[in-house]
Amino acid sequence: MKKKLIIALVILTAVAAGIFYLLTSRNVGVKYETVEVEKGEIGKYVEEVGTVSSRNVRSYYGNSVRKVETIGLELGDYVKKGQLLIKYEDNSDSEILKVGKQLEALKATYSEALSGTDFESINNAKLEISRIRSSIALAKENRNRMEELFKNEVVAEIELEKAVNELEQLQNSLAMAQNSYNLLSKGLSENMKIKYEAEIDVLLLTLETLEKDKKDSLIYAGFDGLITELNTFEGDIPYAGLKILEMQDPSGKTVLIDLMAEDAVLVKTSMKATVTDENLNVQIDNLKVEKVRPKAFIVYSELGVKENRQTVEINLPQSDNDLSFGLKVKTRIMIEESKEALFIHEDAVYEENMKIYVDVLEDGEPVQREVVTGIADDSRIEIKEGLEEGESVILKYGDN
Repeated sequence: MKKKLIIALVILTAVAAGIFYLLTSRNVGVKYETVEVEKGEIGKYVEEVGTVSSRNVRSYYGNSVRKVETIGLELGDYVKKGQLLIKYEDNSDSEILKVGKQLEALKATYSEALSGTDFESINNAKLEISRIRSSIALAKENRNRMEELFKNEVVAEIELEKAVNELEQLQNSLAMAQNSYNLLSKGLSENMKIKYEAEIDVLLLTLETLEKDKKDSLIYAGFDGLITELNTFEGDIPYAGLKILEMQDPSGKTVLIDLMAEDAVLVKTSMKATVTDENLNVQIDNLKVEKVRPKAFIVYSELGVKENRQTVEINLPQSDNDLSFGLKVKTRIMIEESKEALFIHEDAVYEENMKIYVDVLEDGEPVQREVVTGIADDSRIEIKEGLEEGESVILKYGDN
């Protein structure tokens, strides 16, 4: 029994020695998984999930004061420009009537003071001055808005010139109306003129405020579009800052992508882009970056990491209007155009002592070789120097 045990041990020792020899002598028995150095097209791009939106979006907010009286629409409705969307409760009509009566009473008193001067003409002149002043205030706001849009290259210079000219014309009209008023009221004493002018101004300002309140109680559609959000109901008093209504123009869809700031700085307008959604079988090529929004912002990732991001816009063609608002789609923006280059799988490349290496099979033996890499594309990486087409590079060691 003892002899058999000794023989078994000798056999096991011999087998172990043979295996050790095979594994250590000139790498005999070692298998490698390799990839060939290939030549093909490779490019650099940034990729992120984007959201389908519209180039024309209008949002409306509550003010914690007015109660919703009427809503003439539902979520998903298509509305036309000028259509009434929401009506708030409003009692300005009675107040306007009250102020109108006060103005009539002042008319009689003022007529007496003018000693025969045509009150109707003076009052009309005064109303005209007030109207022009209101128009000038709106024209100034429009000019300032156009200046900002022109600065951001959103509108053409001709639009800015038009706004400036409209303001100048209104200012000239005000000067003419003021001269007419001065001529009509010339016969009235200075003190009485100041007194009645002050009273008229008060009533006109009151009427202007009431008319504005009445206008603010009605929300009309500013363009043809779809109702994409509706967060109120009849009888509701929506609190200030709450978005109660949103509408988007389906004729001008865009994809908004919030890129990491370090990626966004690489993106320029007119760069090529693609939009895909495998689940919906969507593949839209030959798109271009329309705009890189100038303002970055901070968000927090799901792990609570603070990230600087910046929004990029890619306009969609008219033929793809069936994509729903809010849809998440995969977007890719080409930072560097595709070019012919040598490339290998990125897993074959490793770093050692601040240099980049690969292991190349030469006569069945692995040889370490330093390389110079370029851009990465999916799982491939460009090889600028160090390898030639057709060479076998070790991807990883096999199990044996």
